[in-house]
Amino acid sequence: MNLTQKAMLGVSAVAMATALTGCGQSTSYPRTAQPTDSQCRDWEWDSSQGVYRCDDSSSSYYRHYYYGNSYYSSRSALQKNSSYSTYKSSISSKTSSGFGKGSSISGG
Repeated sequence: MNLTQKAMLGVSAVAMATALTGCGQSTSYPRTAQPTDSQCRDWEWDSSQGVYRCDDSSSSYYRHYYYGNSYYSSRSALQKNSSYSTYKSSISSKTSSGFGKGSSISGG
């Protein structure tokens, strides 16, 4: 192999490794449109819960979670909702491990 081929092989390997770096990471993104409820004017996406949270300090629902057209004053109140539990399970399975997670390659 000449020097140019070796350099191209090295560049390709680095590009491949860089592209695969994020494959094992989970990404949580808004799966629903931002609420348009008039009780809150500022929404924040809570990626750990997979729902929006009111960030409007002038609202009586400040820091409440919003799911299924309802407000929840705490994380535990939200998690008690059976519909939310089903939703949370569905998004957790879609954001789980990436390519090659848990696999190994061994020489023969």
